[in-house]
Amino acid sequence: MNTLDSESKYSAQDRPDLDALVADLFGLNVRGAKTLAHLLTKPAQVFASARVNDWQGRYTPTLRLAFSILTLFSLLSFFWAAEDGVLYQTLRGIFATAFEGQPHTPPVEPFISAMFAGYNFIYPFSYMLVHSVVASCVFVWGKGTPWVARVRLYFGIASVGIAISVLSIAIMPLISTSMMWVWTISGLAAGFLAYIIIYGRGMRDRFSTWGLFGRAMLLAIIVTVTDFIVAIIAGTGAGYWAELRIS
Repeated sequence: MNTLDSESKYSAQDRPDLDALVADLFGLNVRGAKTLAHLLTKPAQVFASARVNDWQGRYTPTLRLAFSILTLFSLLSFFWAAEDGVLYQTLRGIFATAFEGQPHTPPVEPFISAMFAGYNFIYPFSYMLVHSVVASCVFVWGKGTPWVARVRLYFGIASVGIAISVLSIAIMPLISTSMMWVWTISGLAAGFLAYIIIYGRGMRDRFSTWGLFGRAMLLAIIVTVTDFIVAIIAGTGAGYWAELRIS
């Protein structure tokens, strides 16, 4: 399918603008589950709707969907921040070793609890800000795709990765400490593969096979690397927050 032809069927007034992006984030909608399911099963339909101002009245805007799932991530903090949880115990061992013999170090347990609280607050906002900047600069959606549509399409992909992270967190209480890093790497690999598959299925009519694969790989790398950057930003901020609270 010719990209220019597919873009031309929508009039200028149908294309999303800045007001539409703001509505994406703050409007209310109960179709998030359907949107996420269609991103997994019918991504081409969601991608087509993302290029229209009102999402064709069919889907929850992906920007709002991503933020909603991030909110669920925060609400599920009792899974990943519990004192008897695998993540807490893993970090407890790491910080106990790092603080050992060091003067003026805070007590380990209160420090980790304060750090988790800071991370839980900082991460969703850092995620939305950093990924929004990156999304507007990623040009893998076809010639003539406006920046608002690029953000919408990018967050459609990213929402699936966030959902996978939430699922892995929900299962985390069943994981032993020795399996922590294996489970984490498996989750990252699942997200990376999901990015490639969803992009490939959603954009397969727009590019040649190799062009599609190359763009899918590039997007998966970009989203994954940005996830790491967000985690570093949130972790660093949470560390400073914990130091201020405990000192």
